[in-house]
Amino acid sequence: MTSELKIVIEKLLDAKHVAIFTHINPDGDALGSAFASKAVLEEKGIKADVWLCEPIPERYSYLDSGHLVWSESAKTDADTALAVDCGSENRLGKLAELYMNVKSKICIDHHLSNQPFGDYYYCEPDAAATAEIIHAVANTVLDEFPMAVKVGIYTGLSTDTGHFKYSNVTESTLLAAADIVRRGIDARAITRRLYDTVKLEKLRFMGAAAERVEKLADGKIAVLKCPNSLLEEYGIKHEEIEDLPNMPVGLDGVLVGVLIKDNVENGHKYSLRGREIIDLSKLAQHFGGGGHKNAAAFVSEEDFDKVINELENLVIKELKNV
Repeated sequence: MTSELKIVIEKLLDAKHVAIFTHINPDGDALGSAFASKAVLEEKGIKADVWLCEPIPERYSYLDSGHLVWSESAKTDADTALAVDCGSENRLGKLAELYMNVKSKICIDHHLSNQPFGDYYYCEPDAAATAEIIHAVANTVLDEFPMAVKVGIYTGLSTDTGHFKYSNVTESTLLAAADIVRRGIDARAITRRLYDTVKLEKLRFMGAAAERVEKLADGKIAVLKCPNSLLEEYGIKHEEIEDLPNMPVGLDGVLVGVLIKDNVENGHKYSLRGREIIDLSKLAQHFGGGGHKNAAAFVSEEDFDKVINELENLVIKELKNV
């Protein structure tokens, strides 16, 4: 544990009321880390609230111990703000102003492209998930873990590693997961809900999505455009396709997969997935985004064909250097 994390822990323990934030369109690591942090703080007698831009996705409703949703009149009397799994201020979306107005601001993150914001921050790019860092925090300040801490951490570890199959998994990741299992948790109940339960509508949607995959760069890039109209046709919500970026990159011979969705506000969101060949976070940064080496994303209002053509050229250039 570095001195920076020690300082972050000290600042959290000095707080009386912590408002917890994470990135827009939160995934399992973002939500798991947020609700686990809430439970850790409450166990230490510190008031804590989780703030989200939208209600928690149904897929992760089992994590919910109560949360607040942004509105134009949103305000908090918290003396400390904690952002988890968020690589930059703009990734907080509508909640950025609320976060920045809190007196003491803290950030805990694991993104390689992290752009520090707030007064105190700790970023560990080698951590497979922010939940891995939250596990270190919990291990430091608690003897026993409440169930909400265990469930949140395990969810974050599992979802950000493809249930421990991605290349970001390290010995520390597996030791953290093993510690959670040792402390007592129904891991199978979580994985059954996350990976082994699917609606018929989602199954049919996946088939339709597969038909839309296109290959570029002699088959090294696979692109899947998934507009809102396709989701609406099958009655699918955005939070139900969190795992969809893995479809194009899973094709034989494909090195980079790209999922393109209509952005919530404007333009398109481009989610990139790779096979440990090139650094996708650098490609995403070129377009104003960020992420990890094998999983990154950005949003662009530019013409779709122009962005894809530029992205294809960048990938081809990078592949020549490996």
